[in-house]
Amino acid sequence: MHSEPLFRPWGIVDPAFWTGSEEAAGSPSPDLTGQLADIRSTASKDLARANVLAEDLDARITAAHGEAHAETVRVREVRAYLAHLTGHHDTAVAWYLDVVRLHAALHGPEHPETALAVRRAYSMWKALPPPEATRLADDLLDAFTELGDAGQQATLRMRNHLEQLHQPRADALAGPTLRLRTPPLRGGE
Repeated sequence: MHSEPLFRPWGIVDPAFWTGSEEAAGSPSPDLTGQLADIRSTASKDLARANVLAEDLDARITAAHGEAHAETVRVREVRAYLAHLTGHHDTAVAWYLDVVRLHAALHGPEHPETALAVRRAYSMWKALPPPEATRLADDLLDAFTELGDAGQQATLRMRNHLEQLHQPRADALAGPTLRLRTPPLRGGE
């Protein structure tokens, strides 16, 4: 049906998601690993509480390390994921934009961590209901365009998906089918 590969937002959300990728920025601190594990455990039972824990952790990590730090980015990505799970799509998109831009600033636009952040942001966006996907597309398109070549594929996919969302469906254009009865012919008519 579709020629493009299917991008899952995170594949299987395993413990590695909650701690981030170790290959790019080193292993997370044991303290962060434990706190993210607590958030993961809480999220399986109470998303609202998990969001509160993630917000608190974000404030503490950002105060300790600043915005442009790998641990801050890890926490922000978890916040994006939690916002998406709770249906707060505006918030999820805002967090994913932050994560994409932070990865690009930390590692560069061509880095695997940045590419992974772009794929996750795109996948989350594509899973949105059409009206929300349309409404929230511009900021993501801008962020992906800022990345140059690194965001080009996601930009093209987003534009293609938006075109599909805006194409009227053939059955909607056709309208209801009317069956007219023709009157019987009289005589030799």
